[in-house]
Amino acid sequence: MADKMTTTNVEVQAPVLETEQKYVLKPKKPYIFEGKEYPEIDLSGLERLTIKDAVDAQKNLWNQQEIASAMICKTTTAFAREIAAKASGRPVEFFKLMPRGLNKQVVRLVQAHLNVEAKMENHVMFFEKPYFFHGEKYDSVDLNGLADLNSLNESAAENRLAREGFMITETSFNYLYACCLACMAAKLPEEFFTGLPLCELLKLKNAVNDGGFFE
Repeated sequence: MADKMTTTNVEVQAPVLETEQKYVLKPKKPYIFEGKEYPEIDLSGLERLTIKDAVDAQKNLWNQQEIASAMICKTTTAFAREIAAKASGRPVEFFKLMPRGLNKQVVRLVQAHLNVEAKMENHVMFFEKPYFFHGEKYDSVDLNGLADLNSLNESAAENRLAREGFMITETSFNYLYACCLACMAAKLPEEFFTGLPLCELLKLKNAVNDGGFFE
């Protein structure tokens, strides 16, 4: 007679995912902010952020007259602070008042999240994970249409930046500008690109500014 399978109500603790742990910083001594101790800094919210969050961070820096940070962005402390604040749900002052050593860890973690390996083939950008937009699944986006854009398209993208309050200076560093050109090239809504996960940001910016389109 076959053995009968039985189940028990044993509570099994789910293992902590490595992807969650790598976004948690644990300083040697708790960080004290406004009288409260923080034994760890949880930035796992980075996984939930989108390119729009980066655009908003860039805009905030511009409005605060952080001109250099707004233009260069991903390598600056100010930009990393803005992103970390969004990821953690804490005010940006939480990161502004951090000791330099801990702040450097925050900056490195944010930059590591952005510096994913570019997956491109013949100007087709492949995503880190399947991306769902308006009920459809996308594994990649074809940006070959960038080669057919002209100066009128660039002017339209610049006008879009102006409406958002950006002063038109060096557009190659502007994340919204990259999204504008990409949506024209791929014939997809701007929201398709601003809704991409944050980790796709630099891939998109670099793809739009690929020297192969300017030969």
